[in-house]
Amino acid sequence: MLLSTERMSPHRHRRRVSLALPLALAVLQGGCTGGRVIASALPDEEPSRRTAESFVHCVEVGTSGCVGAGENHSGWDALHLLLWLASGSPVGILEVLPQQLAAHADPLRVQGAFVGEVERYAGALRGAECESTMSQPADPLIDKAASSAVARLERLGMGRTGLGRVIDELRAEAHAGLDGGHLVRLDCVRDPYRVYIATADYDGRIVVVGMTTVLAPEFGGDSPSRRDVDVRLSSVSLGLGGQSMPIVEGAVNEWLAFPVEEL
Repeated sequence: MLLSTERMSPHRHRRRVSLALPLALAVLQGGCTGGRVIASALPDEEPSRRTAESFVHCVEVGTSGCVGAGENHSGWDALHLLLWLASGSPVGILEVLPQQLAAHADPLRVQGAFVGEVERYAGALRGAECESTMSQPADPLIDKAASSAVARLERLGMGRTGLGRVIDELRAEAHAGLDGGHLVRLDCVRDPYRVYIATADYDGRIVVVGMTTVLAPEFGGDSPSRRDVDVRLSSVSLGLGGQSMPIVEGAVNEWLAFPVEEL
């Protein structure tokens, strides 16, 4: 290394010191990045909302390949059943609850049902322009859904059918699989208009474990408008057949001889 013996004027020396100090601070703060400031590409949103939006973007391209393998979807399936018991039609509950509980007991069938939902909605999600608007923690939602289900079944005279024990077991399973997770709402410009993505936290890693497009207002959803219903009824891939739609209390007779979900 060559050392210069040139004498430096006081003014020039002060200038070099003033330039060197910020540079030294930048190097110390930057660590191994060499002082470079790297802007994050992640949007300024809650991790659960970022995860939900990433999942929807993945579905738009990769359909069911976006569903993670494993037996971690039962917690959401338990919560989904609780929400259905709290807001679905009594006739629909009596007709298909045994089959739903049998399917719930098989983790592979639960995962298969999620894959089927993703496949069914993938085409509609492309171009629907969905963006997350809110996120609610799963823990209090589980307790509210279970309490609402018990109160509703009691009001309908179905409280002595043994469903109380079923609700308790579903509540416990939902907590085991979803505590620490969130239910993220995405609003879309076009059908399906609303998408709710369930996320769970597994050792600090946020994963998507379920989805639905219907949620009763008391749980953070809203009743579909007449226009939304008309669009959905005319949809070849998304028709309402077989879906657990919430019903508005008092809008129709609860004991009609067919499930209101089929309307």
